Amino acid sequence: MATYLAGLDVGTTGVRAAVFDLDGNMLASDYREYGSSYPRPGWVEQDPREMVAQAFATCRAAVAASGVNAAEIAAVGFSAQRSVTVPLDAAGQPVRPAISWQDARPAGEVAWLAERIDAGEYHRIAGVPLGTTWLAPKVLWMRSHEPDHYARTARFVQVQDYVLRAFGADDYYTDLPCMCFSGAWDVRQARWSDKLLGLMGLRAEQFGKPRPAGTKVGELSAEVASRCGLAKGTALCVGAGDQNCSVVGMGAIRSGMATVTLGTAGLAILASDQPLSGLSGMMITNHAAGGLWEAEGLSNAAASSYRWFRDAIGTAEVSAQAAGGPNAYEALNELAASSPAGSRGLLFLPYLATAGTPRWNAAARGVFAGLSFAHGRGDLARSVMEGVALEIRDMMNVWLEAGLAVDVLRLGGGAVRSGLWNHIQADVYGRPVQTLRCQESTVLGAAMLGGLGAGVFDSLDQAVGRMVQVADQIEPDPAHHALYGELYEAYVKTYQGLADGGAFEKLAAIQSKC
Repeated sequence: MATYLAGLDVGTTGVRAAVFDLDGNMLASDYREYGSSYPRPGWVEQDPREMVAQAFATCRAAVAASGVNAAEIAAVGFSAQRSVTVPLDAAGQPVRPAISWQDARPAGEVAWLAERIDAGEYHRIAGVPLGTTWLAPKVLWMRSHEPDHYARTARFVQVQDYVLRAFGADDYYTDLPCMCFSGAWDVRQARWSDKLLGLMGLRAEQFGKPRPAGTKVGELSAEVASRCGLAKGTALCVGAGDQNCSVVGMGAIRSGMATVTLGTAGLAILASDQPLSGLSGMMITNHAAGGLWEAEGLSNAAASSYRWFRDAIGTAEVSAQAAGGPNAYEALNELAASSPAGSRGLLFLPYLATAGTPRWNAAARGVFAGLSFAHGRGDLARSVMEGVALEIRDMMNVWLEAGLAVDVLRLGGGAVRSGLWNHIQADVYGRPVQTLRCQESTVLGAAMLGGLGAGVFDSLDQAVGRMVQVADQIEPDPAHHALYGELYEAYVKTYQGLADGGAFEKLAAIQSKC
């Protein structure tokens, strides 16, 4: 009887594989990096073949490190970065490098679309704001700027579709949550939008085939099994996009359950049984659990802001760590803990990579406001943590103003390792927050969806009940929450003053000349 599951997460900077038992214990994991290329300003490309090679290598290493018999691993489920455009010829070979979700080249195509469809109508249909991130605008860019590549392309697929096929899936399949990132999907109906496809002159057959998350789409051959360390006949299952898998791995599969993940970027995601659309700059996707939707808010910097602080201002702690001293982050956390709630009236706007949800201001930049001689590095460190949480609160207000309930809130991402940051989040949001035993929620979610597809679990409810465990619940401090309410008012006023007064635009223009 199969008693283990494997998950693969093919992310933006690398791939992680892990092996779990059916109680959610991670027996082993492995991570391999790959790079991106930047051929022109605003362009970001990746080699999908390198992703596959590293996926095979990391899967093989994780299975070997787990010590389990590969024949006892029932399935492998997949997670991947979303909205990467992988153009393939009729033989399944890449026509050109994949175009990253971070790539902004189709700005002209987005402007063309904006002249032909109201931005609000587009958002209501597609679930995502009109922008450069999605597949469809990049396909239009290829049609206009690389007609030879476009003519050779038989399918425009996403990363998971491509990797699944390399592992032995019988076609190119896209999970329903990732279909939303095609830019031509009807999120309310969970099907292609005839209106959007017709507007752009595209066909559904040019993309991956839609499939529900947790669907079995093949089995490993002997040849592929030898490359990835799994056994011949292991079930291959469609998972979901990385953030959608993370939601599953955090157990947020019922309406009213929300997650906040602070990593390289930050995501605040609410599950809802209402067919949401056009929600104040939110990305709306189909949930990996059928019959639900996700309202996603994006922070472009999030925990990367704290990494910037470490590298730019915490140089003493970095040097001490290099000399054999304590971890620089842990030392900075202690420094931040020496500052009181509210950082003595110091405010940080975490727009180091521009403003995401709900403001979507490409000119916005990071700001320390309220700085005085009374402030030290501890106040600066704490204000960075608080500023990131205030940005997430800004997103949550969109949910609350729309009348959506938030019944349970769970935390994930690298920031969850900081107990102080967890407490700050509870205090800023004014509600209890839960942390989870397994912090690798994305690859766990992929494994759980693999178990669903292989029949190990009858439902996602059963999978979550077995594999997801809450480690701790942190209650908010009422006095701190009241203080953070005042700080949030200052946050909004500071942003509005800089945005409405043109300061952000002026600074962005100066930076473009430097």
